Parts: sequence; structure tokens; C-alpha cells
Amino acid sequence: MNSVEKELHGYINGTENMSGFDSYDSFEGDMSYFDDDDMSYFDDDDMSYATGAPNSRSAVSDPYVIQYTETSAADVTAILFGYNDYFGTANFGNAATTTVTNLQGGTYSRLVAQSNNKFFKIGKWRFQCSDAAQLQQTLSLNHVDANGKQYSTPLNLSIMRDAYQQQADIIDVTKMVTVDGNTYITFTLKANAVLTISMFPVAVVSGKAKLNGGASLNRARAPRLSGKNVAPVIIQTSQNVKGITQ
Repeated sequence: MNSVEKELHGYINGTENMSGFDSYDSFEGDMSYFDDDDMSYFDDDDMSYATGAPNSRSAVSDPYVIQYTETSAADVTAILFGYNDYFGTANFGNAATTTVTNLQGGTYSRLVAQSNNKFFKIGKWRFQCSDAAQLQQTLSLNHVDANGKQYSTPLNLSIMRDAYQQQADIIDVTKMVTVDGNTYITFTLKANAVLTISMFPVAVVSGKAKLNGGASLNRARAPRLSGKNVAPVIIQTSQNVKGITQ
């Protein structure tokens, strides 16, 4: 590497440090809760972060991994989360022919119960299914408040596939969704489908951590799931780049 390349590399690193993000798949979303009237509970991807940029040295997120197995020959409506609406119902609101399994730790019941007292924000999702039709469904992100307000935002999986992604049975989605006891997600589960949903939390509220002298809001960074083998980008320019500084 010659001196010009070293200098350019140094300026690029300085610019990345300024931004507070280590990669393009860091955190997206505007961190706004929906308690105001802008109906923005399910955050968009405008790259703003109301409480400051995440720590680039934070730990990598441990995912919640839930698998839905449908045993009937007909499509059904599946439900994810929804403590206040579905925790006390049979099969957490899912059809009797649907089996919901927590593949990462504990039971699905524990995850739903935990969502009511340890709120979290999901930053990245992975949907995996051998049935191509399952990965073309539109999810509904729902929130129902005790004051009567209801919000629903669609998440269309069919338009989320990366044009460079090779796996036909996987879709990786960067979408911020805040989960509490009032949050639930509904979607069509295709007949005889086995769908695995991996959710990577990037922020978790923990009262216990605060009591033990830690922070009540703990952050993690979602791992880079796609593009790991992409060749590095080489920038060639004849222009002076000394104006790029910290």
C-alpha cells in the first residue's frame, strides 16, 4: 500500500468514526414510541436515533428464534407476541394445527411473557422457509393500547429480498420494531409450512439491570447476515481528499 492509499484509508476511517456506525447494516429507525399522534410506533428506516448513536463496540445481539410448523392442508393466520391479547388464550391465539417452538432458549410462552416486562426493539429479522410462497406474505405489525388507539403497519416480505442474495429460502430484513405487551404480529402461515423467524434485539429495557447498578437500557448490534463474502470496495480518485477529516 503506497502513501496515497494509506492517506485515503485513514480519511475514510475517520469519516466512519464520525458517523457512529461501523457498517451499513447498523441500526435503522427513528426510535420514536407511538405515544404521540404521529402513528410512528413501528419505526421507519430514516437512520435517526433519538437517544444517540449505538456504541460500535457493543456486544453482538443474541437472537430470539421462533419456529412455526403448520400441520393442516389449509392456510391459517399465525400470531407472534401479543401478551395482553393472546397470552391467556389457547395456543397463544394460533390455530390448533400450528405448533410454535422457541429454538433459542426456554419456551415460546416465556418469550411472550418476557415481552410484557422486558421490552425490546428488534433491529434485524431473518425469515427462512422452503416454501417460496411463505416468503411472499405481508406481515401486519399491530399495536393496541388501552386507550383505544390501534395501529397497524404492513411489512411485505416479497419486496425485501436482496437482489444479490443467493439463498432462495431466506429473506433478511432490517426493520425496527419495538415489542411490548401490546404488540403483536399477524401473518398467513401456508399449509404444511415450516417457518423459522430469527429476531435480533438491538435494545432491551431491563429494570433488574438498573437495580443491580447497571443501565436500564442495554444495547447490542445486529450481526451482518448477508454480504459476508462480498469483495471490499476500492475507491479510486485523482482528487484531493484531505478535506475529509474528523
